[in-house]
Order: sequence, then structure tokens, then C-alpha cells
Amino acid sequence: MNLIFSFSPSLRKNLLVLFTAGLLFWSALAALLPTLPLYIRDSGADSQAIGIVMGTFAIGLLISRSWLAQLADRKGRKLVLLIGMAAVAFAPIGYALTDSIPLLMGIRALHGLSIAAFALAYSALVVDFSPPDHRGELIGYMSLVNPIGMALGPAMGGYLHEWLGYVPMFAAAAGLGMIGLLCTAQVQEPTIDRTSADSAKSPFWGLLITPRVRIPAAVLLLIGLAFGTLSTFVPLFVQEAGVDLNVGLFYTAAAIASFSIRLVTGRASDRYGRGLFISFSLILYSLSMLMLWRATQCHSIS
Repeated sequence: MNLIFSFSPSLRKNLLVLFTAGLLFWSALAALLPTLPLYIRDSGADSQAIGIVMGTFAIGLLISRSWLAQLADRKGRKLVLLIGMAAVAFAPIGYALTDSIPLLMGIRALHGLSIAAFALAYSALVVDFSPPDHRGELIGYMSLVNPIGMALGPAMGGYLHEWLGYVPMFAAAAGLGMIGLLCTAQVQEPTIDRTSADSAKSPFWGLLITPRVRIPAAVLLLIGLAFGTLSTFVPLFVQEAGVDLNVGLFYTAAAIASFSIRLVTGRASDRYGRGLFISFSLILYSLSMLMLWRATQCHSIS
């Protein structure tokens, strides 16, 4: 953490406010992971409909990401950051106000816009703030908002649902988003000259087919498919199995592991390269899926 203290006071303040906003965003988003599939089921949806409603999150993300990326370059990162935080603050209110499956699909798509906007602008701002020689280390520290939020949010959402019900859980998630909106408004993005970069940029599809973009995009697509399955059906599986467990703790355990390893991989990736750690993480992800598959089989056998 000596890197953070070597920055100017204004930069440290911006990073602290940005980190807090990111932590609130991911906590609010993750609070719904263990309970939203159950809420959709209790609204009258079957397993197929639950998957469709949860999947519309990706539709909202995909259709909005392109223009949000362009907006971040033209109008600045802060505006897009505010859009994402506003979406994560108001989506839980929408869930609480309806049990109509079509309306839930629309709200879920709006919720997808939140991660498309906030994650994009947050990452871009961190890069804008980062000194080139320590970029990996600073990104490693600032990206801790994801695992910490994913650790706190599901546990909070799971316990609130268990103790108080759906509406207080949705209200708590919305409250985190509102506080995050206030924090985001305090961020002062650096002045970046993008004239030379804009004049030299290649067409989008030309960039997409290059190995430096195509390969990471394919990897993230496969990981996203696996995570989408987990976030949709693990809460239902745990409840149907009759396991006395706050489902949020499943996501909390994964987030704690992610948090722990990020403390060292950021600096190490500057020294040894990114590919080594990406490959190792994919191996661990595959092993975890196999373990979950075996747990499912053991339950069915018993």
C-alpha cells in the first residue's frame, strides 16, 4: 500500500472516493444474488422463466455497452459512472414494486445497464489515474471493490431476506446505491488529452478480430456463461436440497478467496506478465465447476 501514500493528496482523495463508490456499487448489486431468483420464483415463474428473467440482465448490458463506451470517451468517465450508480440504486425499487414477469424482465435489463456503465467507467478512471510503471499494482488494489462487495453484499442480502423479507432487502440494496451516488458525485476525473488517441483509433470490428482483443473477449464470454449459471440456479439448488445455509455465504466464500489472491497478483503481474495469472485463474475456475458438479451428483445419489 506504500504506492497509494506516494500519491498527491488530491489523487489519494479521488482514489478513496472512487474506491468507496465501487464498494457500495458491488455490495448493492451482489445483495440480490442469493435472493432475486427466489423472488422471481415466488412471483410465479418456473425454472425456465427464472433463467430468462435473470438472463435479461445480459441483454441490458450488451445493448448499452457500446454507446456507453463512446459516451465515456466523449463526455467523460464521471457521467457514465453516475448512470451506472443510478441504475443500481433504482433497480431494486422496481423489483419491490412489481411481481409481473414481463416488468421484471425490463427492470432486470435496466439493472444490466448499471454494470455496463459503472464497471466500464470505473476501470477507465483507474487507468487514467494510474502511473504506467505501477498500473498493474494500482488496478489490483482498486479492483478489490469487486471481491469485497461480492463478499459483503450476498451475506447482507441473504440475512435481510431471512430475517425481514424481500422488501427490506430491496430497500437496503437501493440505499447502498443512493449513498454510492453521492460518493460518485464527488469524483474529479483527471484531464486527459485524447486527441491523438482518437485520430489513430481503428474501427471497432477491426479491433475485435485482433488476437489482443479476440482472445480475452472469448475467455470472458466463457467465464460469464459459467457465472451466469451460478448466479441463477445455485440459490434454487441450495433451497431445494434442504440445506440450512444462507446462500449468500456461498458467494461470500468465493469473494474472500478472490480478495486474498488479489493482494499479491497485482504487483506480481507487473513483474511476470498478465497471461500467467489469467491461465492459472482459469484452471482454478474449471476445478471449482467440477467440484460443484460432483456436489450435485453426491446429493442426487444420496
